[in-house]
Amino acid sequence: MSLEPITSFDELRLGQSFDFGTLEMTREEILDFGRRFDPQPFHVDEDAAAEGPFGGLIASGLHTLSASFAQMIRTGLLAKISMGGAGMEIAWPAPVRPGDVLRVSGLVEELTPSRSRPDRGVAKLRFMAHRVADGAKVLDVLGTVFLKR
Repeated sequence: MSLEPITSFDELRLGQSFDFGTLEMTREEILDFGRRFDPQPFHVDEDAAAEGPFGGLIASGLHTLSASFAQMIRTGLLAKISMGGAGMEIAWPAPVRPGDVLRVSGLVEELTPSRSRPDRGVAKLRFMAHRVADGAKVLDVLGTVFLKR
């Protein structure tokens, strides 16, 4: 999926929303990510996960974040203006299971032109992922990013 790239911080508007498309969280990717980066039993061992707090295998929240962020980046929306991030507030309100298809979206929540650096602005952008099957929100991120003007 490709969105028309934004060429300046000044093109963004409060309340503006973006649809970054969908991605599938496969069993194999969940197990691989869990083994490599978050080896808790409910991410890496299906038998242990069945007895655990989620009643089965779930994706690491870090995996959900990484996959959703990659989905957004691949659209190219901010490629011409991104200068990196300054921080994130993250919530994982519902688990992601093997085979879940997620829809990733974004929302402009705050825009502040820099007073000391007129070539840039600071934006607070909310990125969310919802499970397509039931609409449950599985990821909610409020990111602070620097963007070229």
